[in-house]
Amino acid sequence: MLLAFIAAAFVVVSIPGPTIFMVTGYAVGYGPRAALLSIIGVCLGDLVAMTVTFAGLGTVLAASAELFMLVKWVGAAYLVYLGVQLWRAPAPSSQAQPAESQPAGRIIRRAFTVNVLHPKGLAFYVAFMPQFIDPAKPALAQMAVLGLTFAAKAVTVLSAYALAALRLRGLLLRPGAQRLANRFGAGCFLGAGLYTATLQR
Repeated sequence: MLLAFIAAAFVVVSIPGPTIFMVTGYAVGYGPRAALLSIIGVCLGDLVAMTVTFAGLGTVLAASAELFMLVKWVGAAYLVYLGVQLWRAPAPSSQAQPAESQPAGRIIRRAFTVNVLHPKGLAFYVAFMPQFIDPAKPALAQMAVLGLTFAAKAVTVLSAYALAALRLRGLLLRPGAQRLANRFGAGCFLGAGLYTATLQR
């Protein structure tokens, strides 16, 4: 059952969505350090979202159209806000604080918030995770194993996307191209926001 879960989780995590767009945006706009920190934030968000789901709140979200819409629009607005910030960011030569040195806590907090404010993810965990839990065995231990496995798979896939984005960033960071890199990263955030806004229950 665990092997089946690993295979299914790999497919699920690999499909482009808001978190992948966000990590890609950080990789291109801010560099490898920010990409790594955003991945940490995403995985912490995954663990919290799964815990919330196992606690029963995910079921409430899946059943309530009003709550789903509220969380969806808050998450979409936050992603658009991050995209606009990066779009308007000046090139490093004119920044008092280079993009590479943005506070670690801020990046992790933003990535965590974006992931937790993704209502489709919570609804997905409600439908997906119970299929891999054996009711004849203690549920808590199984939940912990599935949660950590899912997070590990997310780290692997998101790292691959980040590395691909960093290769592109290397091309964009030629003289005079930093603004283009920022705009590309901002486009990833804005795309993630639009994607979240179109989510349906």
